[in-house]
Amino acid sequence: MKEIKSINKMSLAGITALIYGLVGFLIALTVAAFTIAGIVGENDFQGSAALVMLFNIGAGLLLGVLTSLLTALFGWVNGYITAAIYNWFAKKAGGIKIELEEVAAEAKQAKTEEKKEETKNQPTIT
Repeated sequence: MKEIKSINKMSLAGITALIYGLVGFLIALTVAAFTIAGIVGENDFQGSAALVMLFNIGAGLLLGVLTSLLTALFGWVNGYITAAIYNWFAKKAGGIKIELEEVAAEAKQAKTEEKKEETKNQPTIT
């Protein structure tokens, strides 16, 4: 049984920022797509439908980038604070206990034994 005593704040902040940024970008693009569909579906525009769609796609991409940057910033702050709070509680009450298994080492050992068995069972040519 192993125990997570502390979490690197910068590491958790970086991963959380990436996750929040990706989710923010996808949500912004979804909102833009539904906005385009609503405008085109209701004929609530003047001019060419292609120009309206291009404008909204551009605005959607810009909104997606801005939203992803803003949510990534919030994610970074959230991850940093979460790691700091975890580290404080882990010092007071103990960390999360986990059980780890050496899967890679066992798989490598099994392959080595398998190869030994293959070489034993092969007929020798004389």
